[in-house]
Amino acid sequence: TTTTKTAPAKTATTSTPVKKEEKVVVKTSTAPVKQTKASAGSSSYKSALGLKFIYGVSLTGKTFLNDKAALEGILRYNGAGGLGSNIAFTGLYERHADIKNVEGLRWYVGGGGHVNYFSYKGGGDDPVISFGVAGILGLEYQIKSLPLAISADWQPAFMISPSSGFSAENGGL
Repeated sequence: TTTTKTAPAKTATTSTPVKKEEKVVVKTSTAPVKQTKASAGSSSYKSALGLKFIYGVSLTGKTFLNDKAALEGILRYNGAGGLGSNIAFTGLYERHADIKNVEGLRWYVGGGGHVNYFSYKGGGDDPVISFGVAGILGLEYQIKSLPLAISADWQPAFMISPSSGFSAENGGL
């Protein structure tokens, strides 16, 4: 058998108390606190591709410039009720803002340019290319647990050339 000897623990004591002086410094700042995307409730995606339905079928792409500003491009095809083919491109600048008390829900508004190409079925008449300005007003709900956003919007347009007129039949889900 082996035995091990351990030395008794030594403790040190002092009879003179030591005083330490502590200073508490509080700094205040008037600089604004920068909010992150998560804390501001803003969009958590930078860019997206999507499909839009109602007035034809549209392919849409959106990219955010910052938390509140986005660019959106929309390429739409519509059969024009059997009269021909209608192809349009709309480019928009949009401002987005949160709707308080509903996480993930935002409204947006914006404007931009619109180009429309219409060709008649059967080729009897010449195709028509028109240009104009477009607006957008909509709601977007981003599903937090999925990489999916659902939107509904209205995109009125005012055609300038070759003839002028208002068109309210653009938008979609």
